[in-house]
Parts: sequence; structure tokens; C-alpha cells
Amino acid sequence: MKASSLHIFIADPHLQGGGQVRYISTLAAGLQASGHRVTIGCRPGSVLIEQTSQHAFSYDRFLFKGGLRPRAWIHDLRAARLLFRTQHPDIIHVNGSQDHWTMALANQASGHTIPMLRTRHNTYAVSPNPANVILNRQLTDFQIVVCDTVRKTLAQHPAFRADRLCSIHNGVDTDLYQRDESARFRARQEFNCKPTDFVCGIVARLVSAKGHSFLFEAAALLKEEIPNLIILVFGQGVLEKELRQMAEDLGISSRVRFHGFRTDMQYCVQAFDIGTQPSIDCDTSSFSMKEQMAVCIPVVASDYGGLHEIIDDGKEGFLVPHGTVEPLAKAIKTLAQSPELCREMGENARERVCREFSSTTFVRRTVEVYMAMLESFKKNSSNGRGE
Repeated sequence: MKASSLHIFIADPHLQGGGQVRYISTLAAGLQASGHRVTIGCRPGSVLIEQTSQHAFSYDRFLFKGGLRPRAWIHDLRAARLLFRTQHPDIIHVNGSQDHWTMALANQASGHTIPMLRTRHNTYAVSPNPANVILNRQLTDFQIVVCDTVRKTLAQHPAFRADRLCSIHNGVDTDLYQRDESARFRARQEFNCKPTDFVCGIVARLVSAKGHSFLFEAAALLKEEIPNLIILVFGQGVLEKELRQMAEDLGISSRVRFHGFRTDMQYCVQAFDIGTQPSIDCDTSSFSMKEQMAVCIPVVASDYGGLHEIIDDGKEGFLVPHGTVEPLAKAIKTLAQSPELCREMGENARERVCREFSSTTFVRRTVEVYMAMLESFKKNSSNGRGE
């Protein structure tokens, strides 16, 4: 089978935006541009619908109810089974636990006639219980992990097979994300940032794992030394009220601006002087870091998960111990006091993204996995499936 003839079914169970949605949106656009057919499975009201509707391509859609209610789950199983039997996709590509179980069982009910792949986007622990062993070793043909650090961990896990794992970093459209001085001027005006302000941005869900509290505490430490420091916060989540109160309590509420979830981040990040990713959990391969780097923005990130695979400390930005405040504040201060270092690291950052983390490389490597899966699946099917 030629790669140009593939029909890929990509599923995602989430409603809100984030790196996982951008992963699917970027992959779907790249696959369609390469001549593949893509069917997107998601829930009604998902941000994924909005994001992919902005593409130059149109996609077939499969809407499932989601959730753990028995009636909804049975509906989704039946609908997915019908889709697989009538549309015959070449690959089933799932991205979350909920769609993983649904699509695996629907595929199994159809005789497991379609190879299935899962991408693992975070570092959440997987229980080695018998159900997970069956799901990952028997019902799933291959798994992509978005950083090598987590791939090495899963390779030692009893629920996974090392020979059915590979790491592929997610990729950024470097034509869409690039420095634009005109957009920078407009973005800083929109977000009420003066030309003399030093703007530090964070793009992440408002949850504890993303480490906003450490950034706010660092900003509080720097409010006397860097009086022009502004924090732009993009994202939504359960901690918004708590984080607003924290900024108030720390005396930095006038410097911290919340702008919610935006679908035009290629424009918004133009306002940044530096980006931050102070994560303390779940981050593997940050989309937002790479997007900012592509716009020539240096990033200060924690050393958690696979973030060290994206930047080298002191070259494209700084790595700091996760869950700490003083090292984070020190890194921000260093960049705020050295515009030339900011510029140099920003240029290094874009070069790195273009070289290693472009959407073109990401899509090409993913298609190579699809083709290898299909070849292996056909061989195993002719010999009788099994371990």
C-alpha cells in the first residue's frame, strides 16, 4: 500500500483545548496536506472541532458521546464498530484513555481487522492491572510517546512491550510560528504592555501540574528588582479563581493578566520577551514551548519529564529544578537584565525547532510508523495474531 492512500481515524475524548488538541490538529492538517484522508473522532462541543474547522482542508467527523455512563458508552461502542465496518480506515489512532478503551473494544468486536495506535501525551502512571496489560499488549498494536524520557520508562513497564514503543516529539508549523514585528506591536498594545515592559508569558491549562504558583511567587520576589515585569497568562482551568487570588495576595495582581484560552496563539506569543514552563507534573513534550521558541522566544522551563529534550540549559533558555522558586526567579532576572542574551537564545531556539521539531518532520515520522504498523499487522494476520 502506498502511503498516499492511507485513511486515518484519529480520536480524542477531550472538550477543552491544550497540547493534545494541538497535536491532533497539527497531525490532521499535515496528513491531509500529504494526500491522506482523515476522519476525526471527538465529542460534540470539543475545541478540536473549532481548531480543525480553521484549516484549509475539510475532514470527515465521527462524534461520540464520551463519558463513563453505560448508555453513552454502549452507544459509542456500537457507533465506532459500525464506522470501522463501513468506512474501513487503515489506522485507528487514539489519544486518551477513554477513547482508547472504546475504540479498542469496538475494533475487537469487529475482529481486530484494523491496526490501532495510541499516542501517550503525558507522564501519568499506568496501573499494571490485568485490564491495562490486555489493553496495551494485546488490543493495541503500537504506541507513540511524545518524549524519549517517558518511552524509556514505559519500556520497563509490564503493561507495555518495548518493541512496540517509539518516541516522536510533536511538531510546530514554523511558517505559522515565526517572528513578526508588526504582530508583536499589535499584540503588546492589545495586552496593554508598554514598549519598556519585560513580558513573561505562560501558555498552559490552569491546573496545579503546570506550576503557575511558582511563577507567581518568582514574580513576587522580583517586583522590586524588575518593576516593569508583566506576566501574561493564557489558558483555562479549575484554578483560575485561586490563581487570581494568589496574585492579589502576593501584591502582583496589576502585573498578572489572564487572557483565557485563545486559538490564535501564533499571534499572542509575539508579545512575549520570554516564555516559561514551570511544570511539576505530566509534561512530556510541550507544544507551547516549541511554539514560543519558533517565534525566537527563549524559554525558562523546569527540568521535569521530557522538557530537557527540547532545550539545552543556557543555549535556547534555562532549565531550573521543578517545584522551586528562587532558581526560576534568577533565570527570569538574568534574561530581563540582558537583552542581548535574550536575542541570542531566541535565535538558537528557532533554529532548534526548525531543525528538530517542525510539523513536517513530525508528520513524516508518524506516517513512517503507520506504514511499519500496516506491514507488521499484515504479516501477523497472515501468520495468526498473537504476541
